[in-house]
Amino acid sequence: MGLRVPSDSRVPDPSAEVVQVVEDPVLDNSRMGPVLYLGHRAGGEAILVAVAEIRPDGLSPLESDGSVEASRSFMVEHLTPGLEFTLFTDGARVGRLTAERFSVDERYCRARPQIRGPIELTPAAATVQTFLALPTREGSAFEYGAYSPVVHTRDLRVTSLTTMQQVIPSVGALWPVSVLGIRQDVQMFRARPGGAPTVVATFVYADDLGVGPAALGAYSVFLASDDDGAGYRSTYVDYRLFSRDGKGAARYFDHLDVDGDGSDEVVLEVMGEESMWLSTLGRQGGSWVEEYRDPCGLPPRSSEPAR
Repeated sequence: MGLRVPSDSRVPDPSAEVVQVVEDPVLDNSRMGPVLYLGHRAGGEAILVAVAEIRPDGLSPLESDGSVEASRSFMVEHLTPGLEFTLFTDGARVGRLTAERFSVDERYCRARPQIRGPIELTPAAATVQTFLALPTREGSAFEYGAYSPVVHTRDLRVTSLTTMQQVIPSVGALWPVSVLGIRQDVQMFRARPGGAPTVVATFVYADDLGVGPAALGAYSVFLASDDDGAGYRSTYVDYRLFSRDGKGAARYFDHLDVDGDGSDEVVLEVMGEESMWLSTLGRQGGSWVEEYRDPCGLPPRSSEPAR
């Protein structure tokens, strides 16, 4: 695959309690499907945390109560030093990680198993900082395109602002002094090879895109916009007035067709008052809908319950 070991780092090591897995692990459990992971780069290594189990009908929470003890049990039963993971970014295979150390990540609203180990990346992805990951025995089963991220053009960035200007009156949100001034994140990706880019953005009014107490009058909007052939229009809107809906400011993490059905899933990190949680979006018709949410996460306003 033309891999090389990266050497630089721009991502801090998240704090976690280190756990030594010394018992003989059980690598296969007939009741459990493949597990999707997300990760951040830390120099020549990466840190992965479990997202959810991949089942035939979609993503499902790991079969545990989300406690530290349950995460330790998962590591003993399913992980072992030397286990390989395939790394993906922007829907493409970009490298691999070899598991060396295991711990429990308690930054989320439910504790998650955490894996750390050295990574090797393709030359085209040498500067990539975030990943989705699958155990190599599952990750090698699907075909993924070459790594070719969407260029952030001015027109696409302006699309996020134009969409937000349409969303504000439609949801009855307060107008900020500057729409650009409250845009906290903007990303672009191709949900389908050769298709027009999807634009996603997070706007936060009177607060920050981070875990912490909600400020008075604060709200957030996470939106997606797609070109339907006649121009860009909003295809997903999550507007939360924190005093009414609870704090839940979402940001795009990455996308991948995790179950090989030809339709990509978008992974989101959602920031609450005391912790964060994970959710995913999938395409239904011409729109995005929430397909998975951690059981401890707050639902988007007026959304259907997630699994």
